[in-house]
Amino acid sequence: MAVALAVSGARAAEAQGAPTAGRFAASAYLALHHWAYDYLDLLIARGRLPSLPQLVRPYRRADLALALLAAERSGRLGATEGRWVEDLKHELDAEIALVEGRREPEVTFGREFAVGLKGLSQRHRDLLRPEGKSALFPIWGLALRGEAPGVAGGFQLRWDGHYLNDPQFPGGRVIEFRECDPFVAECAYRIDDAYVEIQTRYVRLFLGRMPRNWGLAGTHGFLVSSYAYTYDHIGYSFGTSRLSLRGVFAPLSDMGGDTARYFSSHRFDWQIRDNLGLSASESVVYGGVNRRIDLALTNPVNIWEISAARGDLETERNTLGLLELWWRPWKGVVTYGGFLVDNTAVGSPASPSIPQWGAHLGLQMPSLRPTLALRADLSILNSLVYRSSHGLLEHYTVQGLSLGRDLTDAVVASVEGDWFVRPGLIVKPQVRLAWRGQDDLRLPWPPDGYGHDPLLVGTTETTIRPAVAGRWRFPYGDVEWDAGLNLIKNQDNVVQGWNAKFVGRVQAVWRTRFP
Repeated sequence: MAVALAVSGARAAEAQGAPTAGRFAASAYLALHHWAYDYLDLLIARGRLPSLPQLVRPYRRADLALALLAAERSGRLGATEGRWVEDLKHELDAEIALVEGRREPEVTFGREFAVGLKGLSQRHRDLLRPEGKSALFPIWGLALRGEAPGVAGGFQLRWDGHYLNDPQFPGGRVIEFRECDPFVAECAYRIDDAYVEIQTRYVRLFLGRMPRNWGLAGTHGFLVSSYAYTYDHIGYSFGTSRLSLRGVFAPLSDMGGDTARYFSSHRFDWQIRDNLGLSASESVVYGGVNRRIDLALTNPVNIWEISAARGDLETERNTLGLLELWWRPWKGVVTYGGFLVDNTAVGSPASPSIPQWGAHLGLQMPSLRPTLALRADLSILNSLVYRSSHGLLEHYTVQGLSLGRDLTDAVVASVEGDWFVRPGLIVKPQVRLAWRGQDDLRLPWPPDGYGHDPLLVGTTETTIRPAVAGRWRFPYGDVEWDAGLNLIKNQDNVVQGWNAKFVGRVQAVWRTRFP
């Protein structure tokens, strides 16, 4: 049924004129942290790359090549945009040659080695929540990718001192102890990417681990995000750029013993027109001692919220639903909205009926000038979203980090600019405001619930953060930074006056490719 839906959707898309510049080719994914996304996201907001989904990343390298070729042929690119497209085509030269038919599909490999330093004023990865001492970490990584007809894969081994010093983990440790004498006292490496995917024009089947983000560019997705460290999962995708069904399934082996936990998420995306996209998503987390996989909660075309009988303890689960809308009503303006509902009263009629929700609104002006864009965002997540009245087994987390957004019981507003100063140099001035209650998604469900909407519980901590972020890219590497002043009132949710603290990070990396 899913394949038939995908094929019919593909034919409808082609009839509507979806870009089909070149032939289909199996391809690895462009890593989420790659510099190209700064340009791709803005070109998408300007309507130059309509074949790319607005709310699902990462992208396949071959899909990017097809989109860039279609943009060139459209004749709509300005002079500055044309230079960006040329830079992106140079980065994707192998894929450009493949989809243009200048080389035949064959077994190919790509390799990249990176080494650098990362400096931190504090060790929490969210700069709105500074915690821990300053640090200077060495980093290095080896990335591999390979393609063959009908199949593609990727692998990344990364050394990062943060793996031993993340304050959100017990003892600050993300990885187990590995002795490294005589060079260093302890190893700090981890496999971040390791996947293989079978790919056809309308169907993809994925196995492995890879960072994903299902949400607006520059924000963590509500249901699937890259905030948590990568975990092994099965992924699938049916359809085209206009109409698609995709999802993931993962056993969350983070409790130990005989306790099992499972995570499933799927989403339906419909790009109604080039300037209008709609998606509906659903996720579920469930578990227990010797709990088995529930096929009704894995079926990609099922509606998990209503698929199992209520009151059956075997079907207890934490189910979340999300609706999102991306719209460019006229040239130069993009709007976005998302509303998340978390329902943990499934399978237990006695559970308290308490609202669990989150919302996001965004407004973007991507073409104020050829090299200037502006964006404003507002996010609200109440304190009980991602948590479950059935216990920690059904909290929407893996290894204590959210599978979606990690910050709850909070209201966050921001205004950010993107200034493309010169080729390779992007400066992002920004102001962020955050109001945070004292609750947290890692805490157990409150035993007595709340007698009011659980938002900004207890004493509210207020943070105002003016900052400047950016990236400077040069031929063999890049420098990234995010530096600002955190003005904090009622720090740690304790009544007190304003405090000022410099909070920032900088990372310099040298990269080299091997043929």
